[in-house]
Amino acid sequence: MKKMWAWMLIVILVLGMAPGCGQAERESSQAERSQAEESVGQQSETEVPEDTPLALTFLCQINVDTEGYDVNDNPYINYVREANNLDITLISESANYASKVSTIMSSGELPDYVQLTKALYFQYAQGGLLLELDGMLNETDYPNLMSGVSEEYWGYSKVDGKIYGIPFVRYDTTPYLSYARRDWLDNLGIDPTELKTVDDYYNMLYAFTYQDPDGNGQDDTYGLSSCTGGTARDSVAERYMGMLFLDAFDAANMKVIDGQVTPNYILDGYKDYLAFLAKLYADGIIVPDYITKTQTQTEEEFRNGKYGVLNLFWSLSGLNEMRDNLYPLTPPERVDGSGQSQYVYPTPVRHYIGITTDCEHPEAVLKLYDWSETDEGSVFVHAGVEGWDYDVTDGNLVIREDRVGINWAWRFITLGHQ
Repeated sequence: MKKMWAWMLIVILVLGMAPGCGQAERESSQAERSQAEESVGQQSETEVPEDTPLALTFLCQINVDTEGYDVNDNPYINYVREANNLDITLISESANYASKVSTIMSSGELPDYVQLTKALYFQYAQGGLLLELDGMLNETDYPNLMSGVSEEYWGYSKVDGKIYGIPFVRYDTTPYLSYARRDWLDNLGIDPTELKTVDDYYNMLYAFTYQDPDGNGQDDTYGLSSCTGGTARDSVAERYMGMLFLDAFDAANMKVIDGQVTPNYILDGYKDYLAFLAKLYADGIIVPDYITKTQTQTEEEFRNGKYGVLNLFWSLSGLNEMRDNLYPLTPPERVDGSGQSQYVYPTPVRHYIGITTDCEHPEAVLKLYDWSETDEGSVFVHAGVEGWDYDVTDGNLVIREDRVGINWAWRFITLGHQ
């Protein structure tokens, strides 16, 4: 019996080592599969044309009128794609952009590049989700980008001494102005050119509140309002509401005191500014529930004559139909007698474009923004698309009459370039 089991064991071992069986068969099959996969891969590579557009995803906030077009299928995004040989897919959120960014950036599936406010830019740079660009940025590969963004603003992009994004700078000192209703000024006999001091403005706002500026015989008007709005712009409602007065109290800018950078909001001037706004509120001049209002609600109340002064974009986005009834106000003189105050916006950089650590072609993103600094890119941002927004007549670029002032913001957000 033992001899029989021994012979059976020998047979099994011999069969196991025989060609075409066991490990040899597996190795042969794996080799064949590898050769087949390599052959298919080589075939696929030869079938892909060299000029095939690179695919990129861009997370941005298109919060403007898109004329009913899909953000991924319209003349603007198509032009940018064709001009740069890119297959760009936009991921856009209008109302709750910060939440959208947070959700996507924590999902594990990052876009290739993303539009970020300063706070979000620093957050994701320090969190390791944005590529460090110092070793990539150079004048040889990206001459237009490097010359188009000044050294000062590259400095604004440094996080712990490193650059993680492209800064795009406001072309205007501030996007905001304060407007008064012309009809109320006329009804009350107020000459806005005579408004010089903070007290002059207080008296105008008081009159808007208590002297029946709309002539309806009811006590139903206020001087001033604001909103929270849920965006970075409106998150500090008293600043949004009081930008007319901020610099008058020397409260708009940080200062260097004894060699230390001191934020504006801990300066004595800012405390005086808040005390002035508190007086306006206590005197019933400010719409009492302003803190609960969205920007849309605030603009609608202004349109309907609930209050008389609104701080808004200089472009009057949303209130163009009221343009003839609005008077742009010059800020008052500084309370310390040092001269004329100004509208001051918190930062010259509107937004940053960060390239994420998931991006396989960061050079394609940088080339896109290098193109954006060329004449062709500038014409796109400021004039639009030929044959849709403008025509070229005798060598001159002529904006079409029905496109004047239309959707400049949509173009720059689509591209990501201010």
